[in-house]
Amino acid sequence: MTKEQAEKLTAWLDRCPYDSFNGIRPLAVSEGHAEIGVSLKPEHKNIYGIPHGGIVFSVADVACGVAADSLNEDAHIVTAGSSLNFLYADAEAKSLRAVGQVIRSGRTLVIVQVDVYDDREHHLATGQFTMHASRS
Repeated sequence: MTKEQAEKLTAWLDRCPYDSFNGIRPLAVSEGHAEIGVSLKPEHKNIYGIPHGGIVFSVADVACGVAADSLNEDAHIVTAGSSLNFLYADAEAKSLRAVGQVIRSGRTLVIVQVDVYDDREHHLATGQFTMHASRS
């Protein structure tokens, strides 16, 4: 990712209060591909001390949205549907990394495969998101 792309994407994520509040940040972006990360805080953990499913889902959702946006820069991208399977829980996780890869991009719908890993490369979740590209 170029410095210019990273700055644009970081500014875009900062405009979203939810992403900004949770510290969700871009790691890498290319055409049809996005990696999004978050450093875990105690507030991101559930009662059992593992990353809450909500933060895992959030980084997955953002990775899919950014991957879809990389092919549809003139559109507003929103989630139309999703399926995320949780595979592993790690109380020692310090950060999360979601990798989104577009597998089909149509006129208004974009299908994205996503995988979420922790900082020790444990595969925490996998799924598929359908993103809607709305053109005004």
